[in-house]
Amino acid sequence: MQKANQRTHFIKIATVWGVTLLLILGIGALRTTTPSASTNSAASSIISKLISKPSPDRPNPAAKKRDYLKKADWPQGFRIYRDWWRERDAAVYVAEMRRESKNLRFGVELANTRLLGRETISDMANRLAQYDIPLLAGINGSFGIRGDRIGRGGVIFNLHIQDWELVSIPPRRDWWGFPPPSPWGETSFGVTTEGEFLLDAVELNGVIHINRQSLEVDCINQIPESGCDAVLYTPRFGAQTLTRRSYEVVLKGLELPLTGRYQSHFQIDAINQRGNTTIPPDGVVLALDYYSAQEWSAMFTADGTGTLEIALSPSKWQQVPDGIGGNIRLLRNGKIEPEVVEFHESGGRSNYRHRNGARLNPRSALGFNDDKLFLIAVDGRQYGYSLGMTFYEMAGFLRDLGAKHAINFDGGSSSALWGLDGIVNRPSRGYERPVFNVAMITTTQKKVRK
Repeated sequence: MQKANQRTHFIKIATVWGVTLLLILGIGALRTTTPSASTNSAASSIISKLISKPSPDRPNPAAKKRDYLKKADWPQGFRIYRDWWRERDAAVYVAEMRRESKNLRFGVELANTRLLGRETISDMANRLAQYDIPLLAGINGSFGIRGDRIGRGGVIFNLHIQDWELVSIPPRRDWWGFPPPSPWGETSFGVTTEGEFLLDAVELNGVIHINRQSLEVDCINQIPESGCDAVLYTPRFGAQTLTRRSYEVVLKGLELPLTGRYQSHFQIDAINQRGNTTIPPDGVVLALDYYSAQEWSAMFTADGTGTLEIALSPSKWQQVPDGIGGNIRLLRNGKIEPEVVEFHESGGRSNYRHRNGARLNPRSALGFNDDKLFLIAVDGRQYGYSLGMTFYEMAGFLRDLGAKHAINFDGGSSSALWGLDGIVNRPSRGYERPVFNVAMITTTQKKVRK
């Protein structure tokens, strides 16, 4: 009888422990799919405005759930939603614009209105609002220098065209290491005046004609270490060139700003052989490396004159008022780029430079098809909520979302999507990080800014 009572007591204890274990496992499973309210109070207040409802169109097959942000005064053809990715419960925030909407436009904005220095998207939104440019959605864009001992923090490594001004363009490079340069390397997105969406590796065809000689200009507002023998610095760069031991020529009399199709006469105002020249507000500075200076210094004399010509290629980019660069093309005609596939299959070994792309990280990207434009931010590095994606996974997600073409932007702690008057996703550091520029969706209302 005593043994029977002991057996019954043991069974009760085992049952209680079993039920407790099941409850613990159930709570853990819920935590992996439900965002923690303590991650970021500011973001949580915005995310709390997400509401679930049946999708009005075909949902992304890669998502197991879709939540929509709700705001009554958003224009028709625009929306923001969050998809939960099936594979790892990654949280992906998407701003979507219908291309046929006449009251919506794509645009870009440079942080701090110049290259030196960075700015949060929220601060850019507040600044744009002063010019009656309502920011509906914005995502961090290009890569660049966060800071160095010379003070060049904010310099962008990629193309940036804003309101027709050619603000920044690097020499064409092949980031994947397959010479000659190819379209899957450094890539830029832009929209022509006719509304055509472009995704290309863009080249600067810049030439200075002087004394019947022609000097090729390699880049605009870039650092000499980026492989530029001849750089043009415009007032958009900052107060000074911040170069060292560079042969520099101040050119005035030019029509500013520089554009994708440009021609203007100039006069040499000054020559500085020590670098770090002051950039005049009504001129530009031509900086030459040591070897180019050896060859060309005799051509530049005080009060000399010449002509500067610029013609971006492909030629359609000469009709792009707003463009922005990234570093990897993810999709082409609805298919993942072969080099991205190879990179994935090799575990990142096919290109050591981009090895982080084979790991789970926060990501930002832009994609489009014939009907829509997508800006996406993938949250990551947050266990129990969202770990992130690889390049290959993000390309696959965009493909399943319906994008035919896509480009990768700066990610990691910078990955942020602005909308609904604030950041809607959860940046990995718990706060919004200053960035270099923003790819954005606005209304067509716009004032001329000085």
